[in-house]
Amino acid sequence: MELSTRPALAVRGLTRTYGEGAAAVHALAGVDLAFAPGSFTALMGPSGSGKTTFLSCAAGLERPDAGSVEVEGVDVTAWTEARRTRLRRDRIGFVFQSFHLMPYLTAAQNVALPVRLAGRRPARGRVGSLLDRMGLGERAEHLPAQLSGGQQQRVAIARALVTDPAVVLADEPTGALDSASAAGVLALMRSCVEDLGQTVVMVTHDPVAAAYADRAVFLVDGRAAGHLDSPTAAAVAGRLANLDDLLAGTRSARAGARS
Repeated sequence: MELSTRPALAVRGLTRTYGEGAAAVHALAGVDLAFAPGSFTALMGPSGSGKTTFLSCAAGLERPDAGSVEVEGVDVTAWTEARRTRLRRDRIGFVFQSFHLMPYLTAAQNVALPVRLAGRRPARGRVGSLLDRMGLGERAEHLPAQLSGGQQQRVAIARALVTDPAVVLADEPTGALDSASAAGVLALMRSCVEDLGQTVVMVTHDPVAAAYADRAVFLVDGRAAGHLDSPTAAAVAGRLANLDDLLAGTRSARAGARS
């Protein structure tokens, strides 16, 4: 599959601060990251490192104080809320830890929901083919309550893919699943990257989950503090076990920038 050379998602100098004065929290402090089309990136770091804020800014749910967000080479930072809403509906897919399925809609109806909300009909066979890919073709008419947690997350992944988005943002997608279900979900996400050329950015605390990615990026104190290519669970765990070194590095960089 031929992929574009421009990033599916790129942020430059991304900065976001909450509060003022001594009480200010610098959630993001000048993050520069780019995600190539057809790549799978695990975003990792301690609580308070800026991962959730990064996803919110990347998705256009909130505006950064400084810096830019580009989707497929288009700067969307200053777009109106209406335009950013359409962007999230059409070009950004979401997968959440708690699934966020509509309980009164069937699996097929949940998958089709983003397209229906845009006032369109899904392309013929699109919903069915996605559910088949997720191994849920025979569960299309089941309600979420009739599905296991792993099956619900597969429906959520199919829903994220239904508009053929530029990027899928996944926030702890296996956090509510047992290890077997989590492995199945991660393998499916991996296959969507390899077979469909989908771009995935996944926040996770789990080194095993990160090992499914092409790259693990570490955020510390609101800054990108290194990465691992072709990460293994052991290598990621080792990096996370030495967060003090990453913290020291980011703080030294800040001190040098101020001097």
